[in-house]
Amino acid sequence: MKAFQRILFLCVLGTYLVILAGAVVRGTGSGLGCPDWPRCFGQWVPPSDVSELPENYKEIYKISGKVIADFDPFKTWTEYVNRLLGVILGFLVVLLFGQSFKLRNIDRNFPWYTGALLLLILIQGGVGALVVSTHLKPFIITIHMFLAVLLLFGLMLLSKYCHDLEDSSIQQPNDPKAFSLSRILVYLAFFQVLMGTQVRQNVDHLLRDTMEATRSTVIELLSPLFYVHRSFSVLIVGLMIYLLFHLHRSRYNRSAFGLCFLALIATAGNIGTGIILNYFNFPREAQPLHLFFGIVTLGFLYRLFLNLKGSLLED
Repeated sequence: MKAFQRILFLCVLGTYLVILAGAVVRGTGSGLGCPDWPRCFGQWVPPSDVSELPENYKEIYKISGKVIADFDPFKTWTEYVNRLLGVILGFLVVLLFGQSFKLRNIDRNFPWYTGALLLLILIQGGVGALVVSTHLKPFIITIHMFLAVLLLFGLMLLSKYCHDLEDSSIQQPNDPKAFSLSRILVYLAFFQVLMGTQVRQNVDHLLRDTMEATRSTVIELLSPLFYVHRSFSVLIVGLMIYLLFHLHRSRYNRSAFGLCFLALIATAGNIGTGIILNYFNFPREAQPLHLFFGIVTLGFLYRLFLNLKGSLLED
């Protein structure tokens, strides 16, 4: 079980790193740094200089009939590192799947569950290929993010189940109010992240596709969803603070209090980077951090939900 849990921890960590790398790719506009998939400019190790490519490379590597931009080594290697982290995560999940067969004597469903996670990451890889082949179609990017969050949740759920198997002292929850609030917060934070991807699509459309705006004027042209997304964080913070005080008064579960506090800190980081995006002309450096803080918040809230749920063995 210990070896399985160590691999599982690496899978969770790897998922966070892949999401962060994907956010950097999106924020720096490196999504087409590698115009083909799974290779990059037809190579398994991408070029570092335009001299390593044929003269008509822009014609060769057209995407959806559109000629690609001039070769940029930074964007190419940024996208390549993102793919490399995804491959490493894939191998870790394969390793997790193989290790799960050793635990069939503990629970015969382990191979089925890890097999489902492996299938999910394979689908995620296919969607990643679609992101490139459809020339960064916004809807496909949103699905890509949605699947990444589902993978993170699945890994966290499996981690909690393994912990419950080892610790029979875990009691069922006796704080239904805190449990209900944590579940609502997970839904709201998930919805907030998805709204954020839609806002980002709107920004990309105005800056890259139509070139109707510059970074200093883009906010004025954004759809009403941007203002909903911006104001929605007030509701999330309010509920989080209320839950934090409730957990403090009840003194029922100190670990739940700690998770809620960490979620609030991550939310503060998310709001802070959102303010920078709003008032400082959408700097590229803040965009990956804004998304990553949102995902970290979501991760802490889901862990809080699982903590307040009690033992999964009773389900």
